Formats: sequence, C-alpha cells, structure tokens
Amino acid sequence: MVTPRTPARRTALGALLAAALTATPLALTAGPAQAATTGLVRVDQAGYLPGETKQAYLMTSAAVTAANWSLVDATGATVSTGTVGTASLGSWNSAYPAVYPITLTGPTAPGTYRLVVGGGVSATSPTFKVADPAALYGKFVADGVTFFQTQRDGADTVPGPLGRKPAHLNDARASVYALPSFQSGGSDVITNSDLSKTGGPVDVSGGWFDAGDYLKFTHTTAYADAVLLAAQRALGAAAPASLGAEAQFGTAWLNRMWDQSSKTLYLQVGIGSGNASGSFVGDHDLWRLPEKDDGDTSTAHRYAAAHRPVFRANTPGGPVSPNLAGRVSAAFALAAQVNAATDPTQARAYYQAAVSLYALANTSAPPNPLTTAAPNDYYPESTWRDDMEFGGAELALAAQKLGQNATPYLTAAANWAKGYLANDKGDTFNLYDTSALAHADLIRAIADAGNPGGLAVSTADLLADLKRQTKVGADHAAADLFHAGGTYTDFDVNSHSFGLLATEALYKQAGGDTSFDSYATQQRNWLFGANPWGTAFMVGEGTTYPHCIQHQVANINGSTDGTGAIPLGAVVNGPNSSGIFSGGLGGYETGMKACPPGGADPFNAFTGHSSRYVDDVRSWQTSEPAIDMTGSAILGAALQQAVNSPAAPAGTGYEAEAAASTLTGRAAVIACAACSGGSRVGYLGTVTAGTGTLAVHGITAATAGTYQVQVVYTNGSAGARTAELSVNGGPVTKVGFAPTGAFTTPGTVTVGLALAAGTNTVTVANPAGAAPDIDRLVVPAGPA
Repeated sequence: MVTPRTPARRTALGALLAAALTATPLALTAGPAQAATTGLVRVDQAGYLPGETKQAYLMTSAAVTAANWSLVDATGATVSTGTVGTASLGSWNSAYPAVYPITLTGPTAPGTYRLVVGGGVSATSPTFKVADPAALYGKFVADGVTFFQTQRDGADTVPGPLGRKPAHLNDARASVYALPSFQSGGSDVITNSDLSKTGGPVDVSGGWFDAGDYLKFTHTTAYADAVLLAAQRALGAAAPASLGAEAQFGTAWLNRMWDQSSKTLYLQVGIGSGNASGSFVGDHDLWRLPEKDDGDTSTAHRYAAAHRPVFRANTPGGPVSPNLAGRVSAAFALAAQVNAATDPTQARAYYQAAVSLYALANTSAPPNPLTTAAPNDYYPESTWRDDMEFGGAELALAAQKLGQNATPYLTAAANWAKGYLANDKGDTFNLYDTSALAHADLIRAIADAGNPGGLAVSTADLLADLKRQTKVGADHAAADLFHAGGTYTDFDVNSHSFGLLATEALYKQAGGDTSFDSYATQQRNWLFGANPWGTAFMVGEGTTYPHCIQHQVANINGSTDGTGAIPLGAVVNGPNSSGIFSGGLGGYETGMKACPPGGADPFNAFTGHSSRYVDDVRSWQTSEPAIDMTGSAILGAALQQAVNSPAAPAGTGYEAEAAASTLTGRAAVIACAACSGGSRVGYLGTVTAGTGTLAVHGITAATAGTYQVQVVYTNGSAGARTAELSVNGGPVTKVGFAPTGAFTTPGTVTVGLALAAGTNTVTVANPAGAAPDIDRLVVPAGPA
C-alpha cells in the first residue's frame, strides 16, 4: 500500500526557525589536511543573474588550507580565478566536516560556466548559466506550468512527453456522499462499512490531480489556482500564454465545485484509503494510469476508480469553513481581475461567485478542525484569518477593476488582517499561510482606493509584517551553512523556500526595500543545487534533479534516470527529518516500477543536521510532488522575474517632461538619472504648499478602446500615493502608487484608460493629497 501524503507533521516555520536560531552551531573538528582529501562543489545549477553575488560551496572530507578556484567558460577559457578561504562555515556531517564558501567574481556575460577547484583538493562543479531574469526565472515559470498540464484530469488533457490521456470522464456524473468517519490517530482508513449516498449527479470533471495520486481537493486547488493567477498578473505581457490558459483551467474546475444556485461548495473528489473491513479500497491502494479507472469494474475499486465519490464542504446554503471560503473566493476574485479587460462578462461572473461564497464564511464559529479534506489530517490547516484577508483583498481589487463598490471588502480584509496580526502570525507563505500575498494585495487595494482612513490596519502595519516574514527566513539563512531560509527537518521545505522568494519580492515591491536581495538569491541557489545534496528540487532544472518521484504517471510512463520522458517542472517536498525514515522505505506497490533500479541511495552520503533527502519512488516524505508546492515555485519565480527585470515596458512612450506637456501650479521638471529621458515631473497633487498638475498631450491611439497604459513613476514616500487620471477631460480614474524606495527609483503601474481614436490628452492630478512623480506613460499598440 502506498503511504498517503500526510503533511500533518508540518510545523509553522517561524516557530521552528526561532528554535534553530538559538541552537549552538556545530563546531568544526578538523585535523591536519590529508593527501586523500576529497571535495564537492555545490552551485546553483539553474544559473545566476549577471549582477548578483554568485555564491558556491566547497564540501571537503577534511580541512584544506591551500585551495584555489578557476571559473571556466564553455570554450574552456578561464574567466576569473581566486583563492578558497581557510575558514570553514562548519561541519555538515562526519564525511564532510568542512564547508567553505566561494564567492565568484563575475561573470556578467551570459553563457555557460563551471567552477574548477585545485590545490589542496580537486573538484569540479556542474555547469551553470548566467542569464537575465526573463531567461532564468521564466524557465521555472514555464516548466512549472508544464507540470500542471501533466496533472490535468478529465477530457481536456495535454498529452505531453508522458503521454497523458483523458481520464475520469465519469466525474461528470458523480454521486455525492456523506463524509465518512476515520480511524483515530491521523489515519485515513474509513471505519464505515460503506459510504452513504446523499445526492448527485454533479459535474466535477476536470481539475488537477493534487499530487502523485489522483485525488482532487478544493482546498489545494484554490491555493494553486490563486498563485498561478497572481503570477500571471505579476508578469503581465511577459507571462507565457500557457500560464494564463492553465490558471483559467483551474478556475473553471473551482467553478464546478461551487454550485452557486444551491450555495453548495464541494470539498473533494475521491478517497485516499478504503475501509477497515476491506470491502472497498481507495486511491492510494492502487498504482495505475488514470485512464484505466473509468473501465475498472471491480466492486472493491468502486470508490477508488470508476465511481469516485464527491463530498460537500457545507450543507446547501449553510456556512462554509472560513479558510475555504476565503481562499476559494480569492481565486475567483483574482480570475475576475485578470479577465476584467479581455472578458468582462466572465470577470463579472467570477466576481459574483467570489461575493456569494465569501458571504457564507463561518467566522463566528469556525469548525475545529477547519475543513480542508477528508480526512482533515491530509491538510491540517489551523489558521483562517489569513484566507479571509486574502479573499477580501482580492475582492476589493476585483471590485475596483469592475466598477463595483470595494469599500465592504477593504473593510473586511483590514479587519481580518488585524486579527491575523494579533492571533496567527508565525508561519511564512505557503499552502497554510496566505497572509504575505494578502498583505501585499491589501496594500494595493488601499492605495487604489485613495488611502481611505478608518481601516483596522494601515499600510505600515501590513508592510511591517511582510518585513517580519522576510526577516524570519533571512535570520535563519544567516545561521545556516548553506544559507537555507527554510527548515529542512520538516515537511514542505521547498514550498516554504519558494514562498520566501515570493515574500521577499512582495515586500520589495510594496516598500522598495532592496536589503534582502542577496538573501532571496541564496534561497534560489539552495533550491537549485547549492545545497548539501547537490541537487535541484524541481524536475528538469540543472544537471541533477529528481528522477524517481512518487508520481504514478511519471513512474509508469516516464524515465527512471532522466534520459527520457520526465514530469518537467514538478517540485518535490525536499529534504525532511531523517527520523521519519526509521522504518525504512517499505515495499513496492503492485505495478510500481522500481526507481532507482536496485534501490540505490546515493544521496544518503549527505544526510546531516538531522536531515535526509531520498530520491526514490517509495519516498513520499521527500520525493512526492504536489500542485501547491509547484504553484509556490511559479509564483516565487514570477515575482522575482518581475522585480529583477528593469526592461522598459513595450509600447509608445510619452515623456512627462516633454515640451508639449502642460505643467500647472507647483509642478516642475526634476533631474532623475534612472528615469527615461533623465527627468521626471514632480510636485504633483495638493499639499499645504499648493497644487500641481500634469497634462501629457499628443497621445495617439489608432482605434478607440481601453488601453492598458503603463505609468512609470517614482515615490520615495514611506506609504502609497494616489493620482487621479483623466482622458480628454473625461471621468477620473483613481490609481494607487506603491513606494519605489526613492524618488530617483522608477516603478510601474498599469491602468486601463479609455482612449479615443486619434490624439488624446491624459491629465494627472490629486486634489486630496500628494501624487507620485511621473516619468512617462507607455501606451500599447492596441486596446485590450
């Protein structure tokens, strides 16, 4: 029997890190250097950005005092050289008692390189690239989306290299059952003699498989879909087309799981294990391709394969667990935002779905435990105020885009944010804590509303908590040999680490603080090979990556050594506590392909600091992928790509300081080296010293329509500023502008403006407060 994925042992990262930071560092017990000293070089195998600090690590079997390094390019030419320091960071394990940092000087030129160490020890790194943000982070985004395509269920599958076929078509006519009872102690074994049918048929076809199995959960899908939509929004025109398509696929399934007519939210499709008597089995009791299930006529397999049960999260019209209500509403509202310009009818439908579901949140008497899955031990979430803040913030942003009243949702989100800050903070961004994205989007919503007073929290409160979450990881990284910000003795370190990447970018965007840039780089380095195991944890990235993930389709139809078809983009759980392997890995399920052949475990040599990583199909503890973990990777990569890409937006630019522009009142042209044209227009808006306005003339549109105009601005204030934009003296559009860190540092905000065919004038003003300084407007070639 395959052990089910049970992240119940996941502990809040903040609490674990606090304990880790008080521990005494391991001392290096090194004697004289030996002639037989061996070494390994760990690098970020995916690559480095040209201008960032490039950190590598040398692990040795004994102390070394005379090592040197050379950086070699693809032609074999030496690019730079240096000396390895003699101060070890500490001991990883008895086989590698010394770890030395190597900080590379250069290179900045794009290309492929390797690091060669000589002198007291000889070692050569895997190759790695130097690439710009779009090439480096963009690959992670695109490959992560490929894994979501691999996870598709239903008729609309993407064959891909693993030969996916339509599956579980019977889900279109599924029966609804009462939630069963489970054995105590966190077991997923059902105690009922049979399931009790309560309704149906319902259409729950499509969606994504949750992990290496074929179960589908509303809880994890809502998180995954929300982060895909947020990634699409962050990248804008730079997003691959596949990202938007996949996000829409996920939203469509959530829309089937939410029956708005009866106000019923469906919780999940399928069961993990069967019942104690053995009269029926569950998904985890079988190892097969998903397309086999609809034709499986075994009576014992009836709930595992051909006729998978559906369970409800609430009685029709009844209250919904607030974690579910909040996050599913957030996904719908995000879909409304990204569809607002291109498909306003669909956007309004998703907005209404979010509104109706959010209203059912049971915040007065939340269930204990919260409703997540059947059993709850699959995903034992303990916080819900973050999800309610998340739902409220996204609803406010959607309302603003669709011309609806955003005030109720701003108020609600701020109230739940206050509750989170008072009661729940302690984890960082991942499946169980969505507060970082909620905070960042609430800051945006408040700014877009013109910074109204009277809310339960301020943007300063939210920004402070984003910094706290960033600092939790940064403090841990500072004390770790390989600068890991996550805890690799607990479940989902990879998901948490990608979440740290996302949070740093969200904090940087919201507050303009660049002081954590090197820490963010360290987290990416660790995830892609600069770790004790020397492996990337995303399939297909770098030279060494997981080959034997616990994933049925990949195991049956894919390669066992990375040379054939692979589940590209899958993110596995990653290193975990070595203690959870005390009982071994267990046997192989019937139909399971042994991987690696012979059961070899080369990574065991790097078990250390009570952490172990196993690349074996039986190792669900470290090698099972999931949509929430891969979703975190997509969002983290997308946000880092966005904040590290300085390229000017595409379109026709209109400089604010152009001679044709009209400046009134105190408005003035100010020198700005980083701004386009070397200047910006400042002193806009209304303050005690007076009022300033800007009118940019001559903006040409080939056809009338709503254009997604990018406003390049600077804002060195601590908080957001607001500007009112109007076209040709028409209706005013209020826009919030987050801090950019300095009045000499440009940022970009995109706003839909209705332009007339021909020549237009855009006016920038703020009669109620200070506006940002304006660098230029960039108008795309056509309307959205």
